Amino acid sequence: MVAIAGCGGDDEPSTSTAQELPDLSIPTTTTSTAPPVVEKTTPTTTTVDPATETLPEEGPRTTPEAPADTPDNDAPPPQGSPAERFEQYCNDNPGACG
Repeated sequence: MVAIAGCGGDDEPSTSTAQELPDLSIPTTTTSTAPPVVEKTTPTTTTVDPATETLPEEGPRTTPEAPADTPDNDAPPPQGSPAERFEQYCNDNPGACG
């Protein structure tokens, strides 16, 4: 059997290149102050007497009606409506509308 020795094979003496390991301990500090005091508050609960509780109205929500468009009250038509386009045309061409 042939035994293979490690790598190398030269005749130079080996020099130790091992380095000392650094200190890996975690430094600790001690303080003489007490930890902060956290005040605990309990949430307040409100109880409602069912006999006096008011409930919202049921049914569809209604929007307020727009004021009527009369000669005394010139209410603007809804935006993008045919009535708005007509009024814009009349404003641009005053002789075309009566």
